[in-house]
Amino acid sequence: GDIESGTGTTRGGEGCEEGVLQIPDTVYAPPCLPEFTGDNGGETYRGVTEDTIKLVFRDFPESANSAATDQELQSRGLATTEQTDDIRDEFIEYLSENYELYGRRIEIEEYVSQFSNNTTELLGGNREEACQDATQIVEEVGAFGVIGQGGQSGVFSECAAERDLMVFNGGAYYSEAWYEDQHPFVWANTMDCERVSAHVAEYIGKRLIGKPAQFAGDPELAGEERKFGTYVPENEQYGHCVEVTENTVREEYGGEGSQVIVRYQLDISRFAEQAARAVVQFKAEGVTTVTIAADPISAAALTTAASEQDYHPEWLVIGTAFTDLNSFARGYDQEQAGGHLFGLSQLGEDAAIFGPEGEVAPLYEKMTGEEIPKGTTGEFYYLVNALNLLQAAGPDLTPENVAAGAWSLPPMGDEDSAAGRWWYGDSVDGEGGDHTATEDSKEVYWDADAPPEETEPDQDVQGDYIPTYGGRRFSLGDWPEGDPELGGT
Repeated sequence: GDIESGTGTTRGGEGCEEGVLQIPDTVYAPPCLPEFTGDNGGETYRGVTEDTIKLVFRDFPESANSAATDQELQSRGLATTEQTDDIRDEFIEYLSENYELYGRRIEIEEYVSQFSNNTTELLGGNREEACQDATQIVEEVGAFGVIGQGGQSGVFSECAAERDLMVFNGGAYYSEAWYEDQHPFVWANTMDCERVSAHVAEYIGKRLIGKPAQFAGDPELAGEERKFGTYVPENEQYGHCVEVTENTVREEYGGEGSQVIVRYQLDISRFAEQAARAVVQFKAEGVTTVTIAADPISAAALTTAASEQDYHPEWLVIGTAFTDLNSFARGYDQEQAGGHLFGLSQLGEDAAIFGPEGEVAPLYEKMTGEEIPKGTTGEFYYLVNALNLLQAAGPDLTPENVAAGAWSLPPMGDEDSAAGRWWYGDSVDGEGGDHTATEDSKEVYWDADAPPEETEPDQDVQGDYIPTYGGRRFSLGDWPEGDPELGGT
């Protein structure tokens, strides 16, 4: 039957009227739909039947790297991968019962990679192995798509797209140009790196270039005009996006951008030695301001190496890969970070992500009667994003209809939400829609002495990212001119 938003009652039993969202638990849910009755078209695509949508969580076997990562997560007060997976499974069950899936329910299969490993894929390698996994998921599992946060590297996403397999959170921080090549199969929550680069260039151009590096820890560097360096993983896509920042800073703001770019391998066993080498280079070349286009474990290694080598620059965070999360920043060298680390964040406040006043903790308690383990969202926002796209596609579930649905969704979330504002309907160049949800960023700085928020489960910790402008978020073109104000300085 025909269905109209804003009438009737949702699958979850909510009265559906104008302005009501599909589930009441998150501001990222789409506008409500009354419960679907009638013919959904049955088998509209591989992995889709009249009753089910088959999706896969792709994981990797235990490895030295994954064990080291889990250890690092625990030492930062975050949940292990296994804890997160268990909570994720409970959330997906709840969401698939309450989103409008037109008479179908979600069937999830766990697929552990038989051929590949996460580390090599993150560096853009193991293409053949990733493609073997994608072939198995298509031919033996017969899935419609791959869902969740893990196991969806850029290379795997390319392999999936070649095999007409949907990926709901693929190629984190890859470029919009890359997503266009995979259309309509690959989507993501995380801001694509061309948009990140445009934000960073505008921020540098309007707020930093041509001025002394006043937040450097070394008084001599603090008196010099800023000279930028960038630390970035060795990966063609990330390299391309660093160039986008450089070119924009030069062409639109008359600046020089980063004169020193150091690339590193995403291999946790080598993070410390690679960071030490990078610091030697930044220090020798007189870099005043290091842009951290890196992962948070490398950021910790970089700040530690800087102290060991008596190098005290400004640190510019750009919000990639949770470098802007309190739990990780507390693991940075605090003498380096406190009052010297600032920049852009795409996340919401820590309390909105993990705290009892946020969305995830109350929903978990509503579902289970228990408190959520600390330091995880159970991939909640990645799941919500996927379910938004499945609902938006309508009963005739195909990748093309997922794309059309994504671009018809209104903007979601606001300044106080856990993940900023989401909108697929707006590309950086203003032409039609794009493939990544997050739109905007805010300015933050690290206060090493800030007491823990009352909402935090572990009260022995301190240090907090403090937003400027009262937490106001900026879309492209909206960044203000003028010096950052760190702690009111």
